[in-house]
Amino acid sequence: MRISTLRSFWNGAAAGCAFVIVALIARAVETVPTLPELVQDRLVLAMPGPLFSLMLDRFLYLGKPLLFASLMLGQVLLGALAGVVIGRWGRPVLVAAALWLLTGFLVLPLANRGDFAGSTSVAVVTLLGYAAYAVTFVLLCGGARSRAAWFGSPRRANETGTPVLSRAIIQRRELLAGGALALVTVVLARRAIGRLPSLPPRGSTSASGDTSVSGGAAEETGALSTASGQTPGLPPAVTPPARFYDVSKNLLDPTLDGGKWSVRIEGMVAQPQTLTLADLEAMAPVTEYRTLECVSNEIGGDLISNGQWTGVHLADLLQRVGVQAGATEVRFVCADNYTANITLQQALDPTTLLAYKLDGAPLPDKHGYPARVLGVNTYGMKNPKWVTHIQLVSNAPPGFWQQQGWDEQGIVQTMSEIITPNDGAKVAPGATTVSGIAFAGGRGINRVEVSTDGGASWSEARLLPALGPYTWVFWQFTWQAQPGKYTLAVRATDGTGAVQPARRTDPFPAGATGYHEVQVRVNG
Repeated sequence: MRISTLRSFWNGAAAGCAFVIVALIARAVETVPTLPELVQDRLVLAMPGPLFSLMLDRFLYLGKPLLFASLMLGQVLLGALAGVVIGRWGRPVLVAAALWLLTGFLVLPLANRGDFAGSTSVAVVTLLGYAAYAVTFVLLCGGARSRAAWFGSPRRANETGTPVLSRAIIQRRELLAGGALALVTVVLARRAIGRLPSLPPRGSTSASGDTSVSGGAAEETGALSTASGQTPGLPPAVTPPARFYDVSKNLLDPTLDGGKWSVRIEGMVAQPQTLTLADLEAMAPVTEYRTLECVSNEIGGDLISNGQWTGVHLADLLQRVGVQAGATEVRFVCADNYTANITLQQALDPTTLLAYKLDGAPLPDKHGYPARVLGVNTYGMKNPKWVTHIQLVSNAPPGFWQQQGWDEQGIVQTMSEIITPNDGAKVAPGATTVSGIAFAGGRGINRVEVSTDGGASWSEARLLPALGPYTWVFWQFTWQAQPGKYTLAVRATDGTGAVQPARRTDPFPAGATGYHEVQVRVNG
């Protein structure tokens, strides 16, 4: 008698949960990457750049947890399908062994990871996972005492008198066991994902910070508060680290031990060196305010933040090793296999840092602890985190995101954004404060203009003092609002005199351009 398809599907799914549980425990205890993490790079690179940018804009920081959970669910469903095969063919141990070999010698090599990702730990954990799968499936089938239940066909198992799923209805014990395994899987997956960000609704806040607005105008007025770092109606001048925007290619970011970490400077250098975190901290520190923006930031988006960074000049590190003639590029390789390139000229610029602190404290794990690169004119994709190798080369292969088609230079576009009033806000007639941010990297902001008639005319806004030459600038404009519907727009002029491009373009491949607009209604 063959095992029913429904029961074998259910038991296969439960066994798939057992596999995932083993993988998640191994990740928590020994930091062995899960299968979704091992194939993530191939998945991301296979995804069109515009689609990745769209998903990032729609889901923000919840995108990666959702993708990780989806891939884990996919593993459970594959386990369910394997259960159907076992239900018809039997031999769960042989099926599990075949899946183990298939994973190690086909799936992972296709993901550019090599056989079992070149790791004995991965090979052992996947083997244990598939063993847990086979054991769970057989136990749920109730035939653990029969050798045929492990290695034979369903018919042969019945011929020995072993009741292997002799009924077509899922038994109560199977429902309870499968439910319990699913619950444990959800708990462990949630723990692996970590703290989910608490984000405000889009449109009510922006620029990685909170605003407090009543009727579309700031509740208070005044200049930048140097004590609190907060301008009413605007985000904090210094973004709290917990709210600093965070984008990476990883489903789960690496967690490194600062005491064991080191960065290797090699390639076309006279004396390759390996530096520890203590070596960096022993050098003369540089502390500056810097704004960082993601290339995927939409017009009016949230993927921009400002912080106080501490690090060392990258040029000082390169001078210590001696750059050889012919070197033209610097390639960064990171603990998560991320790569990025900058020109040697950029690397030697005194504004380029290898940073190890944010707001006076060690870098948070998600922001690159122990050290990351930090420039002033490039998007975040050119400022890699968790750096482990700095290589001087004459011709570097494309960086990770450049393989997906993103711009090689990564120079930030001039941007400006209206923070208050919000899009769709209703405001009272009379004096209304329109405020926001502007940013142009190292070029700085020279001027910000606001239009209250959809761009037909422009009036200059007041620039508030910036925290430094490489940060965003806050601006304010007093609008004498009259009853009616209005389209407010903003544009900025950078320090070179170039006006922000009016033409709207998507973030892919070189960063979004265009004026930010909000629709407001003046009561009365």
